[in-house]
Amino acid sequence: MKIYIYPENLRASVKLWFWNVRDFIIICSGIILSVIVLVNLWNIIPFAVTACYAFVTVRADEMSIMDYLFNAVKFFLTSQQLYLWRKF
Repeated sequence: MKIYIYPENLRASVKLWFWNVRDFIIICSGIILSVIVLVNLWNIIPFAVTACYAFVTVRADEMSIMDYLFNAVKFFLTSQQLYLWRKF
């Protein structure tokens, strides 16, 4: 008889260290492209962009800095604020 062990939350997204798998693949491909650009053109800007993306997509408690920034922009800039005034 086989025993299967399941995680607590089956709907949770797949994580690899501190990133989602999609973000981790983007970071790894960015590092590879950054090395190619560094070797050929001696330009370090792609490394900086990749490092910034890696920092912004770090996940802690199912929320990343990028999610927080998107929610803040949505709340303060793009979504309509509704104020109801009434007399007492």
